[in-house]
Amino acid sequence: MLYARLSGPGWVQAAVTLGGGTLVGGLYLGVIGGYQFLWLQPLAMLCGVIMLSAISYVTLSKDNHEDRPFKLAQKHVSPFLAWGWLIATVVANVVFCSAQFALGADAIQGNLNGENLNPYLITSFLFAVSLFLIWLFSGEGKASKIIDGVIKGLVAVIVLSFMGVVITLSANGAIDWSALLSGLMPDFSALFHPVDSYDIYLNNTGEFQSFWETYISNSQRNIIIGAFGTAVGINMTFLLPYSLKKKNWNKSHRELSRYDLVLGLFIPFVLGASFLIISTASQFHAKKDGIVNKVAYHEVLDKRLSVEFSGFKSFEDSKKAELRAAAPQVDKDLSIMLAKRNANDLAKAMIPFLGNWSQFIFGIGILAMALSTMIVHMMMNGFAISEALGQPGQRRLFFIGASIPALTGLLSPIIWAGSVKTALVVPASVIATTLLPIAYLIFLLLMNSKKALGEELPQNRELINVLMITATAIAFFASFWALTGKYQSANTYEHYFGLFGIIVLTALTIIGIAGFLSKK
Repeated sequence: MLYARLSGPGWVQAAVTLGGGTLVGGLYLGVIGGYQFLWLQPLAMLCGVIMLSAISYVTLSKDNHEDRPFKLAQKHVSPFLAWGWLIATVVANVVFCSAQFALGADAIQGNLNGENLNPYLITSFLFAVSLFLIWLFSGEGKASKIIDGVIKGLVAVIVLSFMGVVITLSANGAIDWSALLSGLMPDFSALFHPVDSYDIYLNNTGEFQSFWETYISNSQRNIIIGAFGTAVGINMTFLLPYSLKKKNWNKSHRELSRYDLVLGLFIPFVLGASFLIISTASQFHAKKDGIVNKVAYHEVLDKRLSVEFSGFKSFEDSKKAELRAAAPQVDKDLSIMLAKRNANDLAKAMIPFLGNWSQFIFGIGILAMALSTMIVHMMMNGFAISEALGQPGQRRLFFIGASIPALTGLLSPIIWAGSVKTALVVPASVIATTLLPIAYLIFLLLMNSKKALGEELPQNRELINVLMITATAIAFFASFWALTGKYQSANTYEHYFGLFGIIVLTALTIIGIAGFLSKK
């Protein structure tokens, strides 16, 4: 009970990771892979917890205010890496906080009977609430503790909402438990080819089998990387040191910090993400009669028809409709199975099990996701901006920095739509993906720096290094895999950002290791 009362930073980390990214990752993983990728997000979070534990150790081992991790990284690793870490954090916060506002507005309009509300009215409400809570957090004493309680409550609402869905599905016999349990065992070969569920359909697609195999494999890769990347983002690595110090923790709390990451972050994330995948897989995976949005269905089918009919995209709507209707049934079935779903689709699919409560349960869970995540994005930006100006946590600078993502959120009906969304998401995701392993590398090097840690340097750290090197290597693999996919894209915009990301990741890795060795 004492640990539960003292905990906090881990729950803050859970609040940011249980957001829109995890929602989309869980939905898409369940659609395309069924239960087969249930192991993926727990593995990603395990890597994250290993590295966050190292970050907490470094942070809590230093009592001097000037020895905070950003300064240690500048001094003992590389100023390029340190500033890259901070800048990537700001970019990720500003872009993806607006996505949480859009997610919250969508939950209110699509799930909670607010379809007639003006989207700017909703984002204004979220803007006011989030700023008020951030102002409380920036203070001291009871006001700050209130936010701890709010965040723990929101995380609990998220997990309990989706847990209720899975319990209901299980009671109605809608879950294949043998397939679910096998999905908990890692199968890395499934990363590179379509899961077995599609074989019976792929074998009947004739000359277009290679198209479908490539389409599914590429979709799986993008979804897997997205789901892996949303487990622990680069901005989460920047937040933890400041939330630990705000709790006034020190060397005596190092064990507590590890416990806090398991209780407050690992367990809620694994439960919430797994419940989402289970719900989605049970309703949509490899089901040709699943509920589907017509636009998403056409998006898949049209790509297949574009292979057969040159210039399909330029055809008149009537001609497109004719060709869609005439397409082989197996192509239509695969297009239904592979179409991306949203939370509203999942809520509709649950009506036979949850009745009229379906939209309400999903609406509350998704709104809690959006609200908790936007608050923490703002926190992270407040710490990053005040750190950049040399006064970390100073209340006025913190509040100004925290307000920046909220302003983009206020305008999310414009920002998070159409071409503007695309122009923002591609570079932001590339920057965040590129620099996550760099953040891991920073703390791997700091945990082996006598100059940085002094007498607090762990003496028998062979196991620590094995775990950290493994986590860092997985992060580098995921990053290069994602960037290679961008580089190979037919979209010129994505192609050059992928190339840029590969060059930057390679250069920063070399700079970081060379800088560390020279300082050592």
